Amino acid sequence: MNKVALITGGVRRLGRQISLYLASKGYDLAIIYNSSSPGEIKRTSALLNAFGIKYKLYKCDLKNIKQLKKTIDKIGSDFKKIDVLVNNSGVIKKIDFLDITEDLFDDTISVNLKAPLFVSQYAVKYLNKAKAPQIINIASLGGLQNWSGFMPYSLSKTGAVKLTYLLARRLAPKIRVNAIAPGTIIIDGEEKGTPAKTDVSKIPLKKYGSPADIINAVEFILECSYLTGHVIPIDGGRMINN
Repeated sequence: MNKVALITGGVRRLGRQISLYLASKGYDLAIIYNSSSPGEIKRTSALLNAFGIKYKLYKCDLKNIKQLKKTIDKIGSDFKKIDVLVNNSGVIKKIDFLDITEDLFDDTISVNLKAPLFVSQYAVKYLNKAKAPQIINIASLGGLQNWSGFMPYSLSKTGAVKLTYLLARRLAPKIRVNAIAPGTIIIDGEEKGTPAKTDVSKIPLKKYGSPADIINAVEFILECSYLTGHVIPIDGGRMINN
C-alpha cells in the first residue's frame, strides 16, 4: 500500500509544487482546495496524472470547521490512513494597522492558524494508523520576524510556529511535527503573485528562493526520523538581519 499525504492548498503555487514532489515519491494524495480556479485544478490534475498515483481533490472552506471535519473524515474513509499531513493553505494581505478590519483579521487567523489546528486534530486518528506519521506546517518568515505591514498575517504565522512546538510535544513519540518558514520564494511564471516580496538587497545571499529550496526542506524533514518540534527558515539568511 502506498503512503498517503494530505495537503491543504495543494492545487496552486507552493502547494502544487509540494503535491507534485510527493507524487513523484509514490505518495497517494488527498488535496484540499477552496478558491483555486478551474484552470488551476485542470493544470494540477494533468501534472499529477503523469505519476500514476491515486489522488483526489476535495473542495472545502477551511473557515467552516464543520465542513472541514466532514472533509477530513471523507479523506479517512477514502484513503484509510494518512502518513503525512502538510498544512500549507494560507492567506496574506499587506495592510496598515489602522486599516485592519475585524473580517480581515478573523479570516486570516481562521485560515492560517485555526484551520491547521483543527485539520491536525481531525487527522490524528488517521495519522495514528500509519507507521511513522508526521505533520509539516508551512509557516512563514513572517511568523519569526515582525512584519508590521502584514500584521494579521504575521500574528497568524507566529501562532502557526507556536502550534508546531505544542503539537510536537503533545503528539510525540508517535507523530513527528515540524514546520518550514519560507522567505521570498519565486515560482517561475508566477512572479507577480509573489506575496511579501522583499528587496533582494536585504537578503544576505542576494537572491530569492525557489520551490526547489522548499522541496529540499520537505525531503529533509521526511527523511530525518530524529527531528521533531523544529521550524526551519528557508530565507537566504534574512533571519540574521532581523
